[in-house]
Amino acid sequence: MKGQILAIIENKGIILGEDEKRYEFDLNEWKEESPPFKGAKVDFEIDENRAKDIYLLEIPKQNLININLNSNTKTFGGIGAIFILLSWVPYVGIGLYLIGLIFLSIALKDLSSKAPEKGILKKWLISIALIFFIAISFILTIGSITAFSNDINQDTIIGSELAIWFLIFIVIQIVVGILYKQIFMAVYEITGENLFKTAANTFFWRSLQTLCKGTNS
Repeated sequence: MKGQILAIIENKGIILGEDEKRYEFDLNEWKEESPPFKGAKVDFEIDENRAKDIYLLEIPKQNLININLNSNTKTFGGIGAIFILLSWVPYVGIGLYLIGLIFLSIALKDLSSKAPEKGILKKWLISIALIFFIAISFILTIGSITAFSNDINQDTIIGSELAIWFLIFIVIQIVVGILYKQIFMAVYEITGENLFKTAANTFFWRSLQTLCKGTNS
């Protein structure tokens, strides 16, 4: 069911459903990264006259930060997002990914300057640093494995090296996925553009998809 949050009181809230009934909810039923707020339009399930599994649908205009996005920010952001999502393309994927990072960095820097309290650029730079850490650690792991190629216990060493790297990869991939979602949800909260909300979920699930592919391989 769809509805609108009427009030947030301590650890509880009240939603006015589209059926004109009021439903109380606990804050732990809120499924978004940012906290719930009065006036938010939401989608929720009903369990014994209480709301649960609550998701944000739309932010009222009065809750948006009044900023004007220039055309370059929109263009760079759009191109960057597309290039990153195309990073799976064989042979050219890495190049597209790096170009996408550059374009998105430019766009997010502009957005972050308009709403620094959101920490958008900081989270973005952390996610990039983690990605490069994974790449560098993989190169070092391969180099270490090559160095032990003539060792009598090479199978044990190679297995241990790869297991450690893969464990690090899983943890960082999850963290990066969460950071991506937080970044683009913050941009959505600033601009009210639903495309950024879609990007938040797309990047998050794309990150988990990459993790699943790595696990299967």
